[in-house]
Amino acid sequence: MKRMMAYMLAGVLTLGCGTTAFGAEKISGTMMVQDTEVTQSLYADEWGTKLVPVREVGDILGYTVAWDKETRSVTLSDGTTTVGFASGKDAYLVEGETKSIGGAPELLDGVQYVPADLFSAFFPVAMQTKAGQLVFTDLTAEGVEQVTGTVVEAAQYNLVLRLEDGTLRIFTKDQADMTRAGSLEPGSLVAVYYKSADPKTAIKLFAVDPATVKAPAAETPANTAAQEG
Repeated sequence: MKRMMAYMLAGVLTLGCGTTAFGAEKISGTMMVQDTEVTQSLYADEWGTKLVPVREVGDILGYTVAWDKETRSVTLSDGTTTVGFASGKDAYLVEGETKSIGGAPELLDGVQYVPADLFSAFFPVAMQTKAGQLVFTDLTAEGVEQVTGTVVEAAQYNLVLRLEDGTLRIFTKDQADMTRAGSLEPGSLVAVYYKSADPKTAIKLFAVDPATVKAPAAETPANTAAQEG
């Protein structure tokens, strides 16, 4: 399997898929991953995409980060999903399919950096910005819960969701990770992730297609009683 991934990555790089990245600059912002501060610097490319050190962030999350000398590429895995990539190309090999996220990895000062969106797009991670700080939350960690329901109303700051039993849940969503939220049209199916300590505040919205998409696993609350206000 590892050898097949290497060959497929080599093919992606040979074809030159994706957008070439250049001109990244160090920024003053800080980053927290599961209440642990990232010690290495953050960067931003010329389009403003934030770049984070993949090994340090991956290690904090408990992911496996591996370097392949043959293809000069990196693989990142949480044990369920594996993503392969190489510096300079917005081309990510995800379970045999090449995808783009609008930003490319870069090797900066000898450290491999990736767009912060990579973790949110392909792994069960909520990416938020709070008081100027980039914050990652592992959606499979203890204290994170999830409900799935049908959108009743999606305003600028709030989301009203109807659960399968007819219960209505109201969430604030102005600081939620919307990377995989979809259109939030009334009637669409959405998984909402939130912290047990703050059950009215969504940290990530995930569009769910009942026929093809399964939302990342998270602890399901035993009590889904309606919330008011």
